[in-house]
Amino acid sequence: MEEKNLILAVDVGTTGTKAVLVSPDGYIDSDQSTCSLLYPEKSCVEQSPKELSDAIYCSSRNVLAAHPDLVSRLAGIVFTSQMQNTIPIGKDGKPLMNMLSWMDERAARFIQEEMFKGFIKIEGYPPLKLIKFMRITGGAPGKTGKDTVCKLAWMKKYKPDLYDAVYKFLDAKDYAIFLATGNYVTSHDMAFITWLMDTRKKNQEEWTWSEDIHNMFGLDMRKMPEIKSSTAIVGYVTAEFSKETGTPEGLPVINGSGDLLTSALGSGAIELGHIHVNIGTAGWVATHHPTTAIDMKHYIGTIASGMPGKFLLISKQETLGAALDWIKGMLYPPELTQGISASEIYRIINKEITKSPPGANHVILTPWLFGERSPINNPYLRGQIFNVGVNTTRADLCRAAMEGVAFNIRWGMECVEKMSLKKVKPITNEVRLIGGASKSDEWCQIFADVLQKPVVRMINPQMASAQGVAAIAMVSLRIYKSFNEISRMLKKGNLFKPNTGNKAVYEKLYKQYQALYKNNKVAFKELNYSESLL
Repeated sequence: MEEKNLILAVDVGTTGTKAVLVSPDGYIDSDQSTCSLLYPEKSCVEQSPKELSDAIYCSSRNVLAAHPDLVSRLAGIVFTSQMQNTIPIGKDGKPLMNMLSWMDERAARFIQEEMFKGFIKIEGYPPLKLIKFMRITGGAPGKTGKDTVCKLAWMKKYKPDLYDAVYKFLDAKDYAIFLATGNYVTSHDMAFITWLMDTRKKNQEEWTWSEDIHNMFGLDMRKMPEIKSSTAIVGYVTAEFSKETGTPEGLPVINGSGDLLTSALGSGAIELGHIHVNIGTAGWVATHHPTTAIDMKHYIGTIASGMPGKFLLISKQETLGAALDWIKGMLYPPELTQGISASEIYRIINKEITKSPPGANHVILTPWLFGERSPINNPYLRGQIFNVGVNTTRADLCRAAMEGVAFNIRWGMECVEKMSLKKVKPITNEVRLIGGASKSDEWCQIFADVLQKPVVRMINPQMASAQGVAAIAMVSLRIYKSFNEISRMLKKGNLFKPNTGNKAVYEKLYKQYQALYKNNKVAFKELNYSESLL
């Protein structure tokens, strides 16, 4: 009899959805479908729920069709996704509008002028509201308007008819679960960063939606999905989902976690204090942590881990890989690169930056293309290309984009490490690097040199989130006895050692990088304040 020990892990990303077949010993195969971002107005970013569902169906169907002999060995299906999105669902189970993306800033002015108005503020927050948030939820929403509580309060104020028509608010992962099972369920980690959940009880299984926080903004707690553990079986594949994807009807559906948490697992850095960095469209630097912790100045703190009962200390940053993608679009536009694939253009960029020395001839690019969350909590920031001269080359600009991302990660890492060291003594100094950026040898070396730490690239780095959520399913279904067995499926790739000869130039540029924010933050607000909608 065939052993049922395979997992179909579906990763709903910002610009693409991957369906990945995973065994206890690792990656088997995958298929990907693209998704587009919509920009209906300034500061607004949306995605089509229809496009998201089609991507889930298509990628799942294709990878299973490529391996018909493995379908009978599936033990379950599990989902992960981008986080802090909002899909308003009506009573008929249909979306009432496009999904508000995690990048959406339409509520930024609303936060400053209404949600958090007051004459006396601490780090931009009225003291009593800040204390209430931190006491009940373990944190507080940022100033960008991107957090779920801000989007819901904005909708309640300015789109009351839409808000009243909503039956449930779902994030992307939870919408995928609804498509597969017909059930409205979220996980502790997804609920945690809505800043609407009461996290005061030590046992995470007892966490519930906070009536006090909902009432503070006139929100209806009944519109939120049921909260369950990441390892919970939340339903079974329906006949309709089976028809769309080829997954067996009745297959167990495991809750899973958001991509921040599943990538942390998929990096293999599951020991307390072990740092990992992920660079995709957005990015972060994080480590697992034994207790709750928060730094409101740099908007760094702990959220519930994908491992039940644990926490992840994280500096989440908004447009990292997106910055290089923007440079690619400017320097290698489609009209000039017809017939050349995106992957080939990135190979050209990797070759191009070798023509520019470390430090990019002192050109600095700041990757704050749509505001920033951490280590700078400011919705009005925008990118800069600083110190450009007549001798600046395309190679300098490409290298400056990669170095700017590394500087931003270093800024966040310094804050994360300072907080982590108060509780944990790390067992290693190495940094695990995952995400699309890690495919570039040149970028990996830049990270090692800027951070002055050894950087380990994992094998199949873009599959880290899918493999991490597959591990959650394997623990749920007792294919794995514990999360420690995830080492079976993860393999280290290349090691990039820091070049001490480049330390001086990066130390100099890093100080200037930080100064660019301090010297220009007033101008950013004056230039971009009107972009946030009321």
